[in-house]
Amino acid sequence: MEADGTAFKPPMRKSNNIYFLFFESVLVNMDSQNPISNNEDGRTEQNIEMLDLNTNNNNNNNHQHQHLDTIPENGQPHPPRVSRTGSLQELPFISNDVADSTKTFSGFPSSKTTEGDPSSSQEDPRSVTTGGSYDYRKSWRTPLRQQLFNAPTAEDQARVAKEKQENFRKTLERKADYKPIENILSELQASDKGLTTAEVEERKKQYGENKIPDVKRYPILEFLSFMWNPLSWTMEIAALVSIILLDWVDFILICALLFLNASIGYYEEHTAGNAVEALKNSLISQARVLRDGEWKAVASTDLVPGDITMIKIGAIIPADLRVIKCESVKIDQSSLTGESLPVSKKEGDEIFSGSAMKQGEATCIVTATGVKTFFGRSASLLQETGNTGHLQIVLRNIGFFCITFIVIWVFIEIMVQFVGRKAYCVGVGEGNCTTLNNALVLLVGGIPIAMPTVLSVTMAIGATQLSKKEAIVSRLTAIEELAAMDILCSDKTGTLTLNILTVDVPICFDGSTPENVMFDAYLACSEGDDRDAIDIATSKYCETTYPGLPYSAYKIVKHYPFNPEDKKAMGLVQCPDGKQVMTAKGAPQIILNSSCNKDRVGKEVERQIEDLADHGYRAIGVARAEDYPDFKEWKFTGLIPLFDPPRHDTEETIKRALDMGVRVKMITGDQLAIAKETARRLGMGGNFFTIPYLKKNDLGMKGNELIEMADGFAEMWPEHKYKVVKSLQKRKHVVGMTGDGVNDAPALKKANIGIAVAGATDAARSVSDIVLTSAGLSVIIDSIITSRKIFQRMRNYVIYSVSATVRICVTFGILTVAWNFLFPTIATVIIAILNDGTMLTIAKDRVIPRNEPDSWNLFEVFVMAIAYGLYLVASTIVFFSILHDGTWFERTFDLRHLNDNELRGLIYLQVSISGLATIFVSRSQGFSYFERPGLLMSMAFVLSQIIATFIGVYGLRGYPHNGETDLQGCGWGYALVAWIWCLLWYIPMDFIKFGITYILRGHLPPLINLPSNIKKREEKEARAREVARKEEDILKAKQHAAAAQKQKEEKERLESIQEEEETKVVEVDSPSAINVPSIKTTQVN
Repeated sequence: MEADGTAFKPPMRKSNNIYFLFFESVLVNMDSQNPISNNEDGRTEQNIEMLDLNTNNNNNNNHQHQHLDTIPENGQPHPPRVSRTGSLQELPFISNDVADSTKTFSGFPSSKTTEGDPSSSQEDPRSVTTGGSYDYRKSWRTPLRQQLFNAPTAEDQARVAKEKQENFRKTLERKADYKPIENILSELQASDKGLTTAEVEERKKQYGENKIPDVKRYPILEFLSFMWNPLSWTMEIAALVSIILLDWVDFILICALLFLNASIGYYEEHTAGNAVEALKNSLISQARVLRDGEWKAVASTDLVPGDITMIKIGAIIPADLRVIKCESVKIDQSSLTGESLPVSKKEGDEIFSGSAMKQGEATCIVTATGVKTFFGRSASLLQETGNTGHLQIVLRNIGFFCITFIVIWVFIEIMVQFVGRKAYCVGVGEGNCTTLNNALVLLVGGIPIAMPTVLSVTMAIGATQLSKKEAIVSRLTAIEELAAMDILCSDKTGTLTLNILTVDVPICFDGSTPENVMFDAYLACSEGDDRDAIDIATSKYCETTYPGLPYSAYKIVKHYPFNPEDKKAMGLVQCPDGKQVMTAKGAPQIILNSSCNKDRVGKEVERQIEDLADHGYRAIGVARAEDYPDFKEWKFTGLIPLFDPPRHDTEETIKRALDMGVRVKMITGDQLAIAKETARRLGMGGNFFTIPYLKKNDLGMKGNELIEMADGFAEMWPEHKYKVVKSLQKRKHVVGMTGDGVNDAPALKKANIGIAVAGATDAARSVSDIVLTSAGLSVIIDSIITSRKIFQRMRNYVIYSVSATVRICVTFGILTVAWNFLFPTIATVIIAILNDGTMLTIAKDRVIPRNEPDSWNLFEVFVMAIAYGLYLVASTIVFFSILHDGTWFERTFDLRHLNDNELRGLIYLQVSISGLATIFVSRSQGFSYFERPGLLMSMAFVLSQIIATFIGVYGLRGYPHNGETDLQGCGWGYALVAWIWCLLWYIPMDFIKFGITYILRGHLPPLINLPSNIKKREEKEARAREVARKEEDILKAKQHAAAAQKQKEEKERLESIQEEEETKVVEVDSPSAINVPSIKTTQVN
């Protein structure tokens, strides 16, 4: 399986890059020798070669697959592949209670330990986890930052590969020590009848909950970690310079800024992070257990040793189990042992916690839970390697740019002052080294210290907003990729259609009757609570249409659930006379190919299937075998037509997606004709292909090109989805994929955005980035819109931060170099506090999403930010030169002359006002005057500028009183001049934005986005969704009425037939044979 990283256009820089080495220790945490390469779809992955060696184990006749790393010429093994992290199987959980939070998805761990948990106080000698296998550095980073900014090291990857090989060896050794099931039951003091509630409570006290406690978290260290990154280091250097110069006031202010940023960041990230983890906790898996003699659904964390549990296809194994009975079970334990192929299991075999059920179902007994499982803590640690995400790369590049820019200007200023003006330091203390004091202005004012907090909190709050759209994010960085998605490969059933199946009159073959066909299909349906939509529709139709059939007289001895590999479900049935037969339903071609009467009915069956497909019906085939015990002589008895109507809002939603730059491609396992008919009803294109046609087409095009131009794909098997995703990624697309089954997991993991639809299996959810809690395509489109809003907020802040660095450094650098006009550090500290405090509200700002996929284009970000910054530099320099070197304002407005100290107060006010103008321009697509910001941001802006105005008007009473950088007030007259000046320079900034956008993108955005128009559009979409819901309700009511009418008509028909039969002379001994035709053995004609 190829491992995926995040698809980011700029390539990963190698470790010999200076700025990469500078930032890796905190923002990246990567080993400098980590060899990473880019694959064809833009993702990073480690190079590794694996050999599958099939070995036959004497204790188990199933093939086991061993994997060994190939050794290159240099004699060193390749490092392991990087697997995508952040999925539900490796969630770093947090909550309001630091001590009690633990991971709750399928028994995997949290980022906290549980005090008093008996399972956490001792180590299981069977556990293969070593004490040094965990990266304890994570204990001092908040879980939110771990998700967004952590990356794997070469040491982590080598550890995982080594441990998987060791685990595989231990599993083989462990088989020799298997005990019989009877012994296991005896040791656990349990039986195959399950436990009682009292026994469960007693065992919970003895074994604890099925959770794995993690390393203890240290809130103080987490708080201090906000001051341990390259951006904070720059501020700390400034504080160090202040204390060396004995500038205690500046030292205190800089430290206050650091602690204020850390406090706000710690609080905001924990609050937002708790909300995100609460959403993920809502996806906790359920286990089906036998308690008090009844099958019950309980949380997987409630399992205790001795529980009898039933595991079905798609489940994540929540604890160590021993199989009591099973049918065609295959387990995927690649995440634990590295085996690439599923492993078959039989009665008596062990199933390890953390693996996935790929096929079949099994009844098992729980043998160990929590840290007492065989792999213990390593079950989650093996999956903690990850990749460098977009946000991480963005922060690294922006941090490098800002620090480099600041260092250059500090160097220029020091050289001019020390070398050019001979302004040497004469000692320490106030006024003795004004050159270094002025350099602090650039260090403090130019660093976007709040950037990591603002971006991570914006992402977390965005995840909460997505949950309100019925989409739960399991990997936060997927929000960026969702905003950039340009192709969505969507399932047909349940997403584009209602998944409300209507059963029509069966089509019979070879002498069968509708009663025969429906009753055989009924006997092949599951009786449990895991019935799928076909089981429900078939059973309901049969019971309502043919109420006289002897359902209770037939006993289902064994049910073989639907298997995606052979696409059929079967039932072993005991008839009233003791005879055993087997019935099957499933894909008609599969059922037909295994039938002995294929030659007689094959052509007619194919014709009927095509005819049904042309009318939008899908069909399931039904067959029956009576040659006990081999059951090889199957007889194809009929087709059951099924109709799944399209959702009423799907057509409008697809148009909406196209307007947003997202192409929707339908992927279905149904026949090609059905797919085309459904697409026609939905207004989609008609370019539909099957896999065989893609391989050998008559258009002279390559398969990848056909996949790109296709509107959808039919007759697809789950493994084909992976190929489609990979091909589209080769064509440089950002691909989203929906899925619900265990076999969809490879495609979901391969896709840039894996989306588990409502009702998906645990296995599908565990590898998905987003889990939907509601069906329909509109949920996904709403999520795309929300993610683009989130991305816009982050992009807006980044542009503002970079432009602020440019503006502060260049403005005060030019004032120092050209005019020797120095500025007090305290002024830039106040600007940083007020402006950064205002920008923290951007996470909840009102923004308009773009109508095209949005992704990080750092070149555009830097060009836009530099343009804004230099433009505002010009506004300040021109303003200063007129005031400092001329008398135009004094003569024109009859204002008094300002000395240098008063001019500092005025320049402070002008810089503060004009700086925040950038965010209003960058947050809008069209003219910023027509796009109203959010209420919280507006209030923060007004409050900060009121404070800035009062400081500019009244000054700081001449502080710092050194004669060179004193700051006094300019008065209300000049304050009004500064506001008017800033407004006049603000107006053209939108045209700068339009010009750069046109040059870089080749088109202009909508120039006017009136709030009233946006509100009307949103109201129109809401009304359309409400109408669609009402139409669905009406359709359901009509279907129920039609079913009732059909039931009534069929009942009358049967009564009429019965009356006719009663009038005839019946010469058979058992009349029931006439009333129940389904149990008669039909002879082959």
